[in-house]
Amino acid sequence: MRVVVLRTTEVLMRPRPFSAALPVTVTALLSCLVGCDAGPSTRDCDRRLAYCDPIDATVPVDIPPRGDVRPIDASDLFTGLLSVSITPENPTLVVRGAVATQPFMALGRYDDGTQRPINLGIWSLTRARAGSIDPDTGSFTATGQVGDVTEVRYELPRPVGDALRASTTLTVRFEQESYAAPATAADRARFATLIPDAARQVVVRYPLDNALVPQNVAPPDVQWEQGAAGDVYRVRLTKPHVAVTGYVTHTGAGFRFDWLVNAAGWRALVESDLDEPITLRVDRATAGAAIEGPARSVRVAQGSLAGAVYYWDLQAGKILRIREEPSGPVREDFLPNPPARPAGGSRCVACHTVSRDGLQMAAEMWEGQGPSVVFDLGRDLSANPAPTRFPLADTATAPSWVYASFSANSTRLIANRLGGLFLVDPATGRTVPPAAGTLPQGNSVQPAWSPDGNTIAYISEATGEGPTAFGSSNLSTIPVTAPDSFGAVAQRVTGASLMAQREAGRALAYPTWTPDSRWLAFQHGPYSESDRPGATPTAPRTRFPAALYLIAPTGGTPTRLTNASADEREDDAYFPNFSPFVQGGHYWLVYFSRRDYGNAQAGTRGTGRRQLWVTAISTSVTPGTDPSNVPYWLPGQDVASDNVSGFWAPQPCRPRGMSCTVSSECCAGTCGPDPMGNLVCNPPPPEAACRREGERCGASSDCCEGLSCAANVCLRPPG
Repeated sequence: MRVVVLRTTEVLMRPRPFSAALPVTVTALLSCLVGCDAGPSTRDCDRRLAYCDPIDATVPVDIPPRGDVRPIDASDLFTGLLSVSITPENPTLVVRGAVATQPFMALGRYDDGTQRPINLGIWSLTRARAGSIDPDTGSFTATGQVGDVTEVRYELPRPVGDALRASTTLTVRFEQESYAAPATAADRARFATLIPDAARQVVVRYPLDNALVPQNVAPPDVQWEQGAAGDVYRVRLTKPHVAVTGYVTHTGAGFRFDWLVNAAGWRALVESDLDEPITLRVDRATAGAAIEGPARSVRVAQGSLAGAVYYWDLQAGKILRIREEPSGPVREDFLPNPPARPAGGSRCVACHTVSRDGLQMAAEMWEGQGPSVVFDLGRDLSANPAPTRFPLADTATAPSWVYASFSANSTRLIANRLGGLFLVDPATGRTVPPAAGTLPQGNSVQPAWSPDGNTIAYISEATGEGPTAFGSSNLSTIPVTAPDSFGAVAQRVTGASLMAQREAGRALAYPTWTPDSRWLAFQHGPYSESDRPGATPTAPRTRFPAALYLIAPTGGTPTRLTNASADEREDDAYFPNFSPFVQGGHYWLVYFSRRDYGNAQAGTRGTGRRQLWVTAISTSVTPGTDPSNVPYWLPGQDVASDNVSGFWAPQPCRPRGMSCTVSSECCAGTCGPDPMGNLVCNPPPPEAACRREGERCGASSDCCEGLSCAANVCLRPPG
């Protein structure tokens, strides 16, 4: 290619952003690259001007030399220049995992009817989600991680008059294909022609249709039913600018009818076309025909969740923890050796609750027959036995409760044993008498302290077998008027008022607060538990339906959370607990359900096994209108276990200023002395790298650009 570089005494200043006024005062370099025939559109240009629509990232774009390059004199650059345009016009760049670039060129149109390439000026993008553009050369480089549409802008300043501007649209498509052996690329041809056939099409079991998930949820395990050995399945997830496809072969006995979405492909889906749902289809190639699968949608909220979910594994009698890490969910037995009962050696831990700062967990020991304890979650709890905040004693005078809830500042627990509420100091385990007012006694259970510290909600007038099992109850609140001081009880809703609902019954249970203390959610049904033993030891257990509701703490008519509560057969939602995060315009509620997760091979279908689910509830609540969404299964669980009582808490680390013993306890920084000589968590040293998305932090200044520290986790703000 012949290039003519002209130096001139004209001084042209480097242009500022697209919308700014641009003075012209520095040395310019002008390269005359290639010519182009005159015409009203850059589409008159040929491939030698880099025009190709669409552009495939796997095909290199070259601009071969032309013999008709017209050298121009620098003095000719602006003489007769009418306008500028960009070539190629409106290209599409397809990204398939490799580095992909798209060159752009600016053309000047002159009053003699010619077009000439111009390499002076500045290039910019209106959106840089899918890649970046070199401001000097106009070469766009895709990140290879998302699909998007952006406007490419070019601006040429002139010595006299306004700058000349042009723009075009660049579409970036992300495409990914993978093959689970023995499937190969040759199987793609089997899906060239799809036919509808309701009798032979697959039935997708997970994800649920129209579910709403956070952006950082782990890739789903797509599960379906229908087919025989030798069938090939095409699992396809799409958005307007993303297509992720997997080919799976039915291998006979032991085939799981599932495909775990690739992590890179899932990231492209959740971060592209933010306002568009993901469309999922599973097509089936069998016996000479390709059967089109039904379409279903998965919606993505523009927000992320982080922290940990502490839940009870019923079979193991343990509290386990699922942490959401950038690499995916991590299930861990963080408390492998809780204190053992002297008589019999029981290590069962149950009826737990977690403080809102994620630093303490209170629980009941030894099958509900022993004392209660508080664990410091900021410490290593792997010792045998695990340390507790106060000594554990197997005596009649030891502190003991069933349900409890931490105050907003974690200095108090409101608890119940059999049928009355009382205060506990979590540092000592001692009961604290109210400074003013009284706490309700008879048949008062399951207290929940509001995040703002001003109100306690609890289940009142509970009638049944005990503090965990009852068939009739109401929901009441108590105002907190000062530290350890309480006002008059107010009944907010009765169980009998909801008897006409589909799940029937008069039992309310498990109140939980939204993080902003604006709303209470609770469970309603015929019984406070999901089942109970039969009349005889050999009789089957009796199952009970339940639904979730939302109500203002001041009372009113409860709003039924039907989208969250119902599966295809019945209402099946129990023991709700709100996440401490408000993300993407939603509250996030974890609860357990016996509804089927997926199919019988990879999931829990047909077992009735309890698993944790999460629903998003719009923060724009209109009483009487269901603000909940179709839920998603909480990734990281063991599908062979019964999992209940999920409590979502921030990362169990210590923020700045909190006492510590070693640096690893601190969210972001080091453990060192404060001005008084006490060991506290300090900011990270100046040379430390910023914390990335999903990593722990002590303040927003610890996080990399564009992230903020929410509940000790670096998160990307919604939008």
